[in-house]
Amino acid sequence: MNPIPSNLNRVPTLLASRLSYGSIAETTRQMLRIQEQLATGKAINRPSDDAVGTSAVSALDDAIERREQRMKNLAEAQGMVDAVDGALGDLSDLLQESKAIGLSQIGIGSDAATRKNQAQVIDAILNAAVDIGNRSQRGIHLFGGSAHMNTPLQGLNGGYRYLGQGDGMITDIGLGTGVPVTMGAEQAFGALSARVEGFVDLNPSLTATTRLADINGAQGNGVALGTFTVTVNGTQGTVDLTDADTVGDVITRLEAVIQATDPGATVAIDATNGGMLAITPSAGFTVTISDGATAATASDLGLVGTYAGGATTTSSDLDPRITELTTLASMSGLSLPLGTIRIRNANQVRDLDLSGISNIRDLMNEVEALGIGVRIEIAESGDRINAKNELSGGTLSIEELAGGTTASALGIRSFHTSTLLADFNDGAGVGQVTGKSDPQTGLPDPDLNTDFRVTVKDGRTFDVDIDGATTVQAVLDLINGAALAAGITALEFSADLAASGNGIELTDSTVGTTTSVADLNDSPAAYDLGILGSTASATFTGEDRATVAVESVFSHLIALRDALLANDEAGIRFATDRLDDDLSRSVEARADVGVRAQRIEDATAREEDLSVQDESLRSQIRDLDYTKAAMTFANLQQILQAGYQTAAASQQLTLLDFLS
Repeated sequence: MNPIPSNLNRVPTLLASRLSYGSIAETTRQMLRIQEQLATGKAINRPSDDAVGTSAVSALDDAIERREQRMKNLAEAQGMVDAVDGALGDLSDLLQESKAIGLSQIGIGSDAATRKNQAQVIDAILNAAVDIGNRSQRGIHLFGGSAHMNTPLQGLNGGYRYLGQGDGMITDIGLGTGVPVTMGAEQAFGALSARVEGFVDLNPSLTATTRLADINGAQGNGVALGTFTVTVNGTQGTVDLTDADTVGDVITRLEAVIQATDPGATVAIDATNGGMLAITPSAGFTVTISDGATAATASDLGLVGTYAGGATTTSSDLDPRITELTTLASMSGLSLPLGTIRIRNANQVRDLDLSGISNIRDLMNEVEALGIGVRIEIAESGDRINAKNELSGGTLSIEELAGGTTASALGIRSFHTSTLLADFNDGAGVGQVTGKSDPQTGLPDPDLNTDFRVTVKDGRTFDVDIDGATTVQAVLDLINGAALAAGITALEFSADLAASGNGIELTDSTVGTTTSVADLNDSPAAYDLGILGSTASATFTGEDRATVAVESVFSHLIALRDALLANDEAGIRFATDRLDDDLSRSVEARADVGVRAQRIEDATAREEDLSVQDESLRSQIRDLDYTKAAMTFANLQQILQAGYQTAAASQQLTLLDFLS
């Protein structure tokens, strides 16, 4: 309660009343505030209660709210990861069962009828594996990778096409690096996309519209945008490329600086090597280019050096990368218009006329439009293109048609001279005999180490040993070399790639009836190369044994099912062996999921600890100390009572009281 100031000797009644009422009102206000605090349990109920405390509480409220959302995300992530782990566990069980069935159908005790019945079981397991691949939780597909809203696996031409992409969906769980909570099917089910690696560097030329971001640069590190110095006969200028975007920008700005001193100078893309820039100063002028102080822009463009007048000097090769908009006309080695190629996948055959396309995007669209699970992509190196098979259960081949060269020129023919023998027969390779010795002498016997015999039409023969060969070209060289060694000239016989289609083609111009290839010493080489057999025609075209199959759970289950239906014991053994790789992959994927789960669990524990700390700090600032508040309230009650008594006593005094 406010006292009457001591310096006032005589106080009017009105002033005394106002002082008393003000003191009572202030005490009442303080009591009401404490009553509100006691009712709400909070020391701060509005910003005016404590401006500094309110600011701190607001910041903590925001942090706690974000942490609560993160905790929800962590709980959701834990649920997703647990679902992925459960799905992988189910997949492992299916693979174990499939392997047991495959092993049981190898050797004595199995017949065609039994294998046919087991094929139905494998087919059911295949369908169950596809269901696992398409399993979802709350609309999110567990194995769709980053494209988790789309159904990952779709049936196509008897196989299964994977439409997902990426390693997985990443959610905000408060970690420095994201943790995927879904998984790409490639990691769980195998390489659901096998590719034909491009074997030709298409070496695109520069154009004025080529973006600097799409250039590897003279040093292989791209192009650092900045400034560099140009000196023409002692006159120095600066070329500013800090905001340049294309090669055209470089040419325009560099030429402008040089022509400020040498009006007749030119800067252009070199006509001979389209990957370089060419600078031609006028006679009597010398141009010197050096890097600026902050960036190696000139070095990245291969321009550092001296350019003599009256001559054209080129930069280093800038090695432009292929993009979707790269034109075919800018690629060296391509003769336009392109011809027709043949693409096979899952027993589907498409002849694709490429004469009307103009850039890489057109090629991608044309192949995608075939609808047989094949697509074209740009290689990571940026200098070639790859063909990708997305269809589990299908085998891809890209062939020349009618003696064309388009597939080879593009570098996407699946059977070519550099194809590895190790890639033949779905990765089983090409078998051969080697290291056999004469049982009598114990010494190596060349006759026992030959793989197959070729008989030409006129009856002459020669034997071929492919020991040491690793590519198709090596096999062709060994066949042609053995023929020459037997006195059969190149005009009479030759082994080459098939002119139309894929495979090894034997051309026999001798006079007779039959060209044949027979195995020797139980070697599987001729069969594995696809040339075992005979023909009465002038050319013997072997089978394509270098088709590109997708190595996945689905491919191997389909192969096992089909081998059981065909009563093919070798096929059953091969498919069953592949299931071991699938089992190992599923175990590794599950281990990765375990690591993710542990990280989420650690993050959850950390968020819970931080949440407790934030809640405690906010409580210290915002929440009420009930003991202190109760004592203050009791004191205020006494002060208020005293105020009322004092005010009442002072109101009863009159002038007579003072006069007396």
